[in-house]
Amino acid sequence: MSEENSQHLRRQRRERSSVSTDEILQASEVVARGGFDALTMRAVATQMGASPMALYRYFATKDELVDAMLDRVLGRIELKDATDDWLADLAGFATAHRAVLADHPWAIVPLFTHSNPGINATIIGEAALGILERGRVAGGEAVAIFCGILALNYGWFAFTAARDTTRMNVEPEAVLATALSMLPADHFPLTLSVADQLSNYGSDAHYAFALQALIDGVGATAQPK
Repeated sequence: MSEENSQHLRRQRRERSSVSTDEILQASEVVARGGFDALTMRAVATQMGASPMALYRYFATKDELVDAMLDRVLGRIELKDATDDWLADLAGFATAHRAVLADHPWAIVPLFTHSNPGINATIIGEAALGILERGRVAGGEAVAIFCGILALNYGWFAFTAARDTTRMNVEPEAVLATALSMLPADHFPLTLSVADQLSNYGSDAHYAFALQALIDGVGATAQPK
């Protein structure tokens, strides 16, 4: 029997077997790691050694599959128990959210374009609003702060990811440092004074500082108890 016929028979057997939703989502994430554009129903089926029809039994469209993938990812955000410091809890929430985004870079674009990625998005929002309520921040102000945290994380990740992928096989920090060193000092004295920091923009230390500034601002506007 030829290898082609053997693969065909294996695929036929796989079609008739029962595949699980979890198995489909695992295979989908493997495919998505190669870039979100590479994610197709056929590519996922190939990863599983199955027919695309095996997927359509569970997900009628690619959008349904992507929503389930995003829900799965957002469910990995670690929501810790409340402490007596709600501002620290808010910072912890933001940091945990950013960590999951960093682990799943393919999810950034679809999170922007899929308005209802699943119940875990609602669970996350409820958790953040609960933290803010403990600080007597509610209503539109709470929504604005929650959106601000999401925007910081999505924007920060997209910003640094773009930097890291623009130059293959070249350290972006070294490229930027070289470019900055060529600036005329009489025109850009302030830029050159922070050249070391600018060449490492988007670092974890920069994120921690920016997040703390946001948290401090939230604390300053919270209603007194």
